[in-house]
Order: sequence, then structure tokens, then C-alpha cells
Amino acid sequence: MSELSPLERRSTLSELAAARMRELISTEQWPVDTRIPSEHELVGRFDVSRNTVREALRALVHTGLLEARIGDGTYVVATSELRAALLRRSATSAAEDVLALRLLFEEYAAGRAALRAKPEDVQKLEQLLDATAASKVASSEEYANRDIEFHREIIVLSGNSLLVDLYDHLGAALVDMLTPLIESEPDAAEHERLHRDLVAAIASQDETSARHASSLLVAHTRSVHEHHVGTGGQQ
Repeated sequence: MSELSPLERRSTLSELAAARMRELISTEQWPVDTRIPSEHELVGRFDVSRNTVREALRALVHTGLLEARIGDGTYVVATSELRAALLRRSATSAAEDVLALRLLFEEYAAGRAALRAKPEDVQKLEQLLDATAASKVASSEEYANRDIEFHREIIVLSGNSLLVDLYDHLGAALVDMLTPLIESEPDAAEHERLHRDLVAAIASQDETSARHASSLLVAHTRSVHEHHVGTGGQQ
């Protein structure tokens, strides 16, 4: 085998450094929204040159995992290239498109959960609903995050790990659409009732009812979102 040229060796080292950084990001040793160590620290940590570190950082910025902020440092903005791509795409997508995708995910997952859920799984869903209801007194963002946690558990119960990954990456867009719910008590009450119906259908192992309950929830979210947008966010 021929010896690597200096350029090839530098490229290989930068790829290795990028791979090690990617692992730190994916395992959340470098969590999202945190600043990563300086170039000087990374040179020492990976035992490579400053140019190698810079090339690795540029590669991860290009893929969307990192963001360089002038005068502040480099921050983690996504845990995977897929998440970065979906976050960029969802940020420029119409709300209707995001809701349509959510309907596909959640209706399928609700039906699968009804077939697969054990009593302890149903109990966990009920606990998550209680936590969502309790978060009403906190903030609209907290309420939305707890709601997403509930729906994620149903996705998990579907047994489809790829669907879980995709759903996780759409989380930010879904939270943005759910936050108006807490601002109207009647809507929040209806939102909770529909969730209770969904859990009841899953507990009864009724696939058809679970899918229907899930579709009603998405339709309710769409209605509230459209009203919120139509009134300029004013209640």
C-alpha cells in the first residue's frame, strides 16, 4: 500500500477528529446549546494540529451539528446530521405540512401502541398526562414539552425506533405549534380530554379507536393553531 500524502494524512486526521467530536455530540457529552471547548483545548485533547481541528470544526458546522458564533465560540445545535437537516427544513415548512406529518406518525403509532402496550405502559402514559396537566401552572413551553413527552412515549410503544428518531427531530417545530394551547383554558381542557380518550383506547387494545383518537388530537391542534395565527396570537 502506498504511503499517504501529507494532504491525505491531514484529511484523515481531520475526519478522525470530526468523528470523535460527533461522538461527543451524539452521546450528549457536549449537549445541545452548550459551547464546546476552544480550539486550543481541542488541539491538546485530540493531539492534532490547530489546522486539523479547524478543518474538523468546519466540517461539523457545514453539516449543521455546530454553529460558530463570532466573538462567542462554537456551539452544539443538533445531535445528528438528520436532526440538523430536519430542523432546518421544518423551520421553513408550513404548519400544515408539519401537522400532516405528525398525523402520519402519531396515528400509526397509536394503533401499534394499542396492540403492544402492557398495563405498566398504560400506567406510564397516565402519569405523563398527569404531569402535562400539572404543568399548566408553569409556562406554555413547559406544557408543550410535557405533551411532546407523552406523544413520544406512544411513538416508543409502536416499536419503531426509526420513527422515534424522526419524531425527536421534529420536536422543536411541534412545540412551537402547541404552546398556544395553554393560553386558552377551554382549549387546554379539550386537549386533555382527547388525550384521556386516546389512553383509554390504548388500554382497551382498540387499534381503530386509538388511531381515531390520535387523528382527533391532531385536528384539535390544527384548529387551535389556525385560530391563534388568525387572531395574531391575541386571546
